[in-house]
Amino acid sequence: MGSSYWLAEVLLALAALLVANQYWRVSRERFQSQALLIVAGCLCLALAALVGAYRYGIDPHITVLHRALSQLSGFLTFACFGLALLWSYFFPGISGGSRAPAYVALVLLTGSALAALASGLLPAAAVRTIWSSVGLAAWLLVALVELVRRHRLSRSEALVLALGPLLIVNASMVIGTGPAKLLGLARMNWFHLLLALGALTLLWGRPLFSTAKPCKGKPSKRKPSKAKPSTGNDGSGTQERQHGAD
Repeated sequence: MGSSYWLAEVLLALAALLVANQYWRVSRERFQSQALLIVAGCLCLALAALVGAYRYGIDPHITVLHRALSQLSGFLTFACFGLALLWSYFFPGISGGSRAPAYVALVLLTGSALAALASGLLPAAAVRTIWSSVGLAAWLLVALVELVRRHRLSRSEALVLALGPLLIVNASMVIGTGPAKLLGLARMNWFHLLLALGALTLLWGRPLFSTAKPCKGKPSKRKPSKAKPSTGNDGSGTQERQHGAD
């Protein structure tokens, strides 16, 4: 049964890498460092999927590593997505063209998950669920607000963006990862395919990471004015001729 899982894992990894590539370009071309959070989340998701493809297709003895990377992705991926969208939509000017705020946010997000785990107040599964749920809720909130306001996204783009978290929640809570088949396909494969489709909807959210405000400190394009030659109307020529006559 697991022999077909690797293909769905590969498709998920390719989808995550595509989104990561596009948002890496956004962070470089539009100077929006918060896009790096989406890159980080997609890389966690792609890494877990690639290891899963290797597990199901080649070596089943790396189950522990695959589960550890899947847990890491569960802690960070969707929380990074939600934070990046909230940041870009409501506080677009915080980054100021520097990547440092995104790195700090990623460290704080990771540290908060580790602190929650180390405290022992909640089991790992509960922490993962809370972090993912908050990120997905933030993602959906931004999409719905933009669907109403339509400042930077069209109606169709906002609808597609809102579809992403709904697909992911459906994959986790309805489809699941069991071996049973649904419409001729294993639920595990449906789970990964819906995750891939949900991640791809982020491609329609790229306009949220563009701002119309000019960058501070940008040099002026005004050309320096050339000094006009003196015509002698100010009387200086007359004074020179008078001194010459003396």
